[in-house]
Amino acid sequence: MRRNKNQITTTFIICSLLLIGVIYAILQANLQINGTAKIQGNTWDIHFDNIQVNENSVSIGNDDSAATIDPENNCKVDFEVTLSIPGDFYEFTIDVVNAGTIDGMIGTLNKTLKVNNEVVSEVPNYLDYSVTYSDGVEIEENHKITAGTTETYLVRLEFKTDIEELPEATTITTSLEPQYLQADSSASPPLHYHSLYDVFKTEVDNNSGLVHEYTGEHKDSFTINGNEKIYYWYSKYGSYSKVDIIKEKMNVIFGGFCWKMFRTTDTGGIKLLYNGIPSEGSCHSTGDNTAIGKSSFNAEIGALAHAGYMYNPDTLKISITDTNSTNSLYGQDVDYNNGTYTLINTSTTRDGSHHYSCKNTTGSCSKVRFYYGSYVTYFELDDGRDINDLINDMLYADNTNKTNSTAKSYVDTWYQDNLLELTDRLEDTIFCNNRTIGDLGSWALDSSNLDKDLKFKNYKSDEDLSCPHITDQFCLANAKAQLIYPIGLLTSNEMKIQYNTNILGETDSWTMTPSYYHHFGRMNSLYYSSSNISEFPSSAETNIRPVVSLKPGTMYQIGDGSTDNPYIIN
Repeated sequence: MRRNKNQITTTFIICSLLLIGVIYAILQANLQINGTAKIQGNTWDIHFDNIQVNENSVSIGNDDSAATIDPENNCKVDFEVTLSIPGDFYEFTIDVVNAGTIDGMIGTLNKTLKVNNEVVSEVPNYLDYSVTYSDGVEIEENHKITAGTTETYLVRLEFKTDIEELPEATTITTSLEPQYLQADSSASPPLHYHSLYDVFKTEVDNNSGLVHEYTGEHKDSFTINGNEKIYYWYSKYGSYSKVDIIKEKMNVIFGGFCWKMFRTTDTGGIKLLYNGIPSEGSCHSTGDNTAIGKSSFNAEIGALAHAGYMYNPDTLKISITDTNSTNSLYGQDVDYNNGTYTLINTSTTRDGSHHYSCKNTTGSCSKVRFYYGSYVTYFELDDGRDINDLINDMLYADNTNKTNSTAKSYVDTWYQDNLLELTDRLEDTIFCNNRTIGDLGSWALDSSNLDKDLKFKNYKSDEDLSCPHITDQFCLANAKAQLIYPIGLLTSNEMKIQYNTNILGETDSWTMTPSYYHHFGRMNSLYYSSSNISEFPSSAETNIRPVVSLKPGTMYQIGDGSTDNPYIIN
């Protein structure tokens, strides 16, 4: 019987008859097993394609030949080059294409190296020779190449520069023959390096709506004018569906700790917010477990200088309460000459327009008081200084940053104990302690309200990430706001551009952004939670979640950013 080789049909029939004397009945069961096997038409096609030579490679001479795929055998590449002086190199990439329908894998990697036609076991000390994947990953046996995909090899030959004496004229013959077989259960895909920066960029390129490009003012490095695009997670209108999606794309393990990558820098770095300790390779920490501990921002009773991540203790000037403010003149402003203050535009009543007083009825003194607030509190000024000089000394003077805040000391100690050995993986980015005043409140010379607080600038979600004062730009390179380690805290600006604090907020935690100085003398700083950004007395304790910035070009090999499978930074 003739059968089609692509089709096999099997029929298997069992019939059973029961006969006992007279046939009372016939019981019959018809059982059938019908099967069809089709042999799918498949193709096996793994070959080289698309050679791209590095433009800085040595030129091809008359007796040489550029890397070329053999026209009669697309699995073979030949080239011949001359390396004349140390530093010369020849480098190219070439694609390995699986154009077939069957998965392949590398079998034996046949490598040979000859010097003047003699096989040698080691590369000569004057030569660098490597064949890797294009991202530097080693090519190994059992590496899989899936049907319909492409891998790119990088081939490089270089005449080394760090040699003590020049070699004689030599011919080096190299050969690499990766044998490809049909993939089996031992096949494994190569662990390629991927750019962490490209995680954000890809979201933008794919129009996912989860990442925005920042276009406002910025400067993330004190020494470099970065020109890379800044990307950040974004969930407008607080859509919890978007927040939940973002939370499963931003998880990183670095230095043995979980972090949330929340934006890129203009140098191409990646800013990370501390998010706890991994458990079995996952990052599921919540609440206080997402912090390194609790601390006040500044443990002392609040002064305006305590707005600083660092501050000058000589300018604390805690305000004094005056229990008797009668029988005195008050001036709208002061004049200073020959060691004497003289009140200008005086009144017998202290109000929002009359802050200065000599505590007498003459309006002259060697030390003058500046009153603010309905609680009759004041600062004492001398040497011709006025309230603007005092504010400048507390917040903006070149010597403002002398002493660590309580929060900075806490963060630095943790860094020294946990990340010090990984410092070379971090970039020196600016951590902005923006002490820009938005409203002087009852400190203003024309204030209409004695109970109005001095407020720092409150940035909206669409405003910039710039850091206007040099003394607020904390980093390693800035002598006027110098960090000893590349670590800081989140800013309210970085929270607000993301529109929803729930993207980063797991628990109440400090930012580096001050909020206001209460009219009766209390420094408040901003903290964030999973629902909003609020004010908190700087002397109170709350959670600390540090921020670091990974260097530009940081790569990962494993992970998809989810809490169960974070990006792993080796």
